[in-house]
Amino acid sequence: MCCKCKKFDIVIFGASGLIGYYVIEELARSALTYDVKWAIAGRNVQKLHESLHVVQEYLEKSIDICGTPIIIADAQDESSVFNMCKVARLILNCAGPYEPHAENIISACIENGTHYVDLSVEIRFFLHIQARYFRSALEKNICIVQQCGFGCIPSDYGICLLREKFPGVLNSVEYYVEIGEGPLGRSTNISTFASLINMIRDFSILKSFKDLLKRKSMKKTHLLPWRGPVFYSNIVKSWCMWYINPDERVIRISNKLNLDYFNKRPVHMYGYMKMPSLQYGLFLLCVMTICLLMSFVKLGKYLLLKYPSFFTAGNFSRTGPTRQQVKEGFTKCILYGEGWEDKLPQPGDRYPSKPDKRIKLTITGPEPGYDFTSILMVQSALVILQEKARVPINGGVLTPGVAFQFTTLSERLKKR
Repeated sequence: MCCKCKKFDIVIFGASGLIGYYVIEELARSALTYDVKWAIAGRNVQKLHESLHVVQEYLEKSIDICGTPIIIADAQDESSVFNMCKVARLILNCAGPYEPHAENIISACIENGTHYVDLSVEIRFFLHIQARYFRSALEKNICIVQQCGFGCIPSDYGICLLREKFPGVLNSVEYYVEIGEGPLGRSTNISTFASLINMIRDFSILKSFKDLLKRKSMKKTHLLPWRGPVFYSNIVKSWCMWYINPDERVIRISNKLNLDYFNKRPVHMYGYMKMPSLQYGLFLLCVMTICLLMSFVKLGKYLLLKYPSFFTAGNFSRTGPTRQQVKEGFTKCILYGEGWEDKLPQPGDRYPSKPDKRIKLTITGPEPGYDFTSILMVQSALVILQEKARVPINGGVLTPGVAFQFTTLSERLKKR
C-alpha cells in the first residue's frame, strides 16, 4: 500500500502508559496545526479509552479526542502488530522497556513500509537493531529513528546545531545537563526505570563489543580531558557527575554515519549532570553502582523492579510523578564546543595546534522525562512525515543527529 494512502498518519502504540498520556496530549494539539490523522493502539481497550478521557481533561474545549480511533495490538501477537503497521504511515512506540518486544514492531514496520520512532535508551538493543535492520530499512526508504526523547536529542541533535553555527570545524563537545524540580519534588515511573536498568547494564559491558556496523573509522585527535565520576567543574561552577545515558554511544554512530555518507569529521563528546552538592553526587553514584551490580543477577533485577522507590530513595516509583510534579520541573542543557577556524581538505587531516575557536549552545525546556520527551517525540515524527525529502539518508536505522540535521526540527521545538 502507498504510504500516503494509509488510513492514519500516526498511531501511538502503548498509549495507556504514563508517557503515552503526554504523547497523546502533544499530538492532539499538534494535529490541529499540521492536519494529522491519528489513532492510539494497545492491548487493553478499557485502558485506552481511559487514556483518552484523562487527557481530554487537560486539553482545551476546542480539542475533542474522545472519539479517537482505537486499534487493538499486542507486541507479542505478530498478526495484530502487522495489522497495526499496515494502516499507519508512522508508529510512535511508547511501550518501554523496548528490548523484550519492540523488534517485532520494527520488523512489521519495515515490511509494511511504515516509519518508526521510539524512546529507547537500551544501548545493546539499539546496536542490535542498527546492525540487523539498517540495510532492509534503507532499501524500503523507511526511517527507523530510536532515542527520540530527552535521552539523546538535546545532545546528538544539539551537536548538529553546534556544527551548523560553528565558524570552522567542530572537534569536541562537553555537554552539561541540569534537571530541576518544584516544591513537590520529582519521580519517574517503573517502565522508565526498567529501561534505565538495561541501559546501565549495557553501558558497563559494551566497551568490549566489536563495532557491529563495520564502517570505516577515524582516529580522533585533541581529545577532551577525562574527568572522574564526580568532580567540580569550573566551567559551570558546580559539582557534576558522569551522565550515564545512551547519548555517547548514539553520537558514535552519528559520527560513523556522517563520516561514511557526508565525509564529516567525527566529534568527540563527554556528557555530565550537574549536582546540587558533592554529597548528593556521591549518593547518586552509590545508588547507580548498587543498581548496576543487582542488574546482572536475575533476583537482583526482580527486586529492583519490585521495590524501585526503596532502591532509588524515591527517585523512581511504580506510580510515577503527578502531573503537578511534571509541570513544575524544568531542564537546562549547555553544550560547549571547540574546534578550529581553518578547514583542512580532509576530515582525517591532523591539526598541528589545539582548537582555537569555541561556541556555546544552551537548550532549555520543561520537565525532561515526560513533558519535554513527549514534545521531542511528536515533533520528530512530524518531521519524518512532512520533511522526508530533507532526511539526508533515504532510510535506515538512523540516529536523531543524522536523521534531523537538515530539517526544521529546531524551529518546530522553539515554537513549542
